[in-house]
Amino acid sequence: MPNRLINSKSPYLRKSAHQPVDWYEWSEEAFEKAKKEDKPILLSIGGVWCHWCHVMAKESFENLEMARIINENFIPIKVDRDERPDIDRRYQEVVHALTGTGGWPLTVFLTPDGKAFFGGTYFPPEDRWGRPGFKSLLLRIAQLWKEEKDRILKSAESIFDSLYNYSRQNFKDFVDEDLLERGISALLTNIDYQRGGIGQAPKFHHAKAFELLIYHNYFEPSPLLQRAISISLDAMAKGGIYDHLLGGFFRYSTDESWYIPHFEKMLYDNAELLSLYSIAYKVYGKDLYRRTAQGIINYYKQYGYNQEGGFYASQDADIGDLDEGGYYTFTQEEIEKLLTKEEKSLFDSYFGLAPMPYEPHRGVIYLKKEEWDERLEPIMEKLLEYREKREKPYIDKSIYTNWNSLMVSALCDYVKVFKDEEAEKMAEKTLQRLLRENYKEGKLYHKEGVEGFSEDYIFLSQALLSFFEISQKEEYLRASLQIMKRAIELFWDPQDWGFYDSSLEGEGLLKIRLKSLQDTPTQSANSSVVYTLLLLGSITGEGEFLSYAEKTLQAFARFVREVPLASPSYFIGLYAYLRGIYKMETRDFFKPALELFRPFKFVVYAPVEGLVVCEGQSCKKFESLNEILT
Repeated sequence: MPNRLINSKSPYLRKSAHQPVDWYEWSEEAFEKAKKEDKPILLSIGGVWCHWCHVMAKESFENLEMARIINENFIPIKVDRDERPDIDRRYQEVVHALTGTGGWPLTVFLTPDGKAFFGGTYFPPEDRWGRPGFKSLLLRIAQLWKEEKDRILKSAESIFDSLYNYSRQNFKDFVDEDLLERGISALLTNIDYQRGGIGQAPKFHHAKAFELLIYHNYFEPSPLLQRAISISLDAMAKGGIYDHLLGGFFRYSTDESWYIPHFEKMLYDNAELLSLYSIAYKVYGKDLYRRTAQGIINYYKQYGYNQEGGFYASQDADIGDLDEGGYYTFTQEEIEKLLTKEEKSLFDSYFGLAPMPYEPHRGVIYLKKEEWDERLEPIMEKLLEYREKREKPYIDKSIYTNWNSLMVSALCDYVKVFKDEEAEKMAEKTLQRLLRENYKEGKLYHKEGVEGFSEDYIFLSQALLSFFEISQKEEYLRASLQIMKRAIELFWDPQDWGFYDSSLEGEGLLKIRLKSLQDTPTQSANSSVVYTLLLLGSITGEGEFLSYAEKTLQAFARFVREVPLASPSYFIGLYAYLRGIYKMETRDFFKPALELFRPFKFVVYAPVEGLVVCEGQSCKKFESLNEILT
């Protein structure tokens, strides 16, 4: 007998519909029941792509005894973090404050009105690894609720007050060149100059960080900057974190050398990395970067794009019974059977197999050389054909406005470099679908049935503006303006400035309005919006946009001065603000101007002879593009 999640619109929640746990979605019904029966809430947050969510589901939520304990003592609520990032963000903050860690699955215990009092991430079913087992934890919390409820309620109130007070902190400060230098210096200090990337394992891509370094290296070139960029982009493109047979990046690397990934493929990662590698190829001309960018496009054309427009949210890491990476990995025996001796020799000279930590007989393909040999093509096709016969990891075909908008902006960067008409059509069809299906009567939706968050509005405004630049179709500029103005109406904080993440109110921590700045690791809305506002102000001449950009930067200046690694995308916006938008108006040189790399450039088709270039508050006229280049 399925539980009530069988009717959910979330594929993640539907996968829990046959568990014996009496799950609720986040709803008034669930909270009313908790209050009526005076039971604590068990909140479980995860994603359809999440390996450890699957593990905990199998070990605990499919266990009849565990389900009985949960159903008798708790009101269980399941949340899809992709569908409700606002809920996830708030409870992640609490769990991180309590434990120093976060992630998925997120497991939080709440009072009947939704205030958190205890939490963690994955819990094994029984006590092990020095961690309490989930069964022990459930029984202990159920006992404490009966015997020491007043203490729990007091603790929950204290945690709520702490988050509320933090949300009301004022981080306003001035912005200047020193703040920008502080951010770039902190980033360069934390680069791994041996293996690439930022910090230690696990390693995330942090695409915006390297985009920032490429821009800085344009204005102030240095060997240190060049090494930080090339060692990192090369390592990611060559490592097992990239799918060398089909294209596209996995979510993060479990090791410092980028060999062994967590095998989820996420739309937001691949969007930001598509922009990064397209820009990097334009600047440095490395064929490795071209192949990487085109590989991302190839993956989405085959598996991640709806022909009516729209990109799918994610592809799972697992196949079968929790077999993480089983679809992607190979044994040496498999490769020897598939390839001739000559092919195997060529393959081995270019590729290696990095052994999986717990199954060393299986390995992840990684690239040993930057160069490419065309004779490798039929070898890779042969391996891919063999892999395609395996069970494929689940693809979540949800069309989220925010992530699709990031991909449209990335496609525009890609089109400028590679002049791919099909990619341009994919971008336009996606925008048309988002406007047709997710934007109704001045209200934008995150997905069907879920009201949009500030990142949906801001990223879509950005995408519309990006597509206006390559197409010069005025309807996209008008839509970008309209949606940004609506974002300001809904989310702007007139007192302390910056954009709230949500306009929704509800139970528990949804009573608290948050303004997020951190790239986690995707660019934050408050960081991303600055550049879009600067562009809109420059293009339209409407000074209010420039004012909002400046105020947004100032709203978080003290925070990033103290924690500069929190948001590289903030420093991209700050950089553009300090240098000014480089606006090029031209009729005769529109396409060459569009293809030209220059940070913070925007091209407008205009009936002028030659080119008019405005940077900041000053404009100059040029007769040809060569005058600018020299």
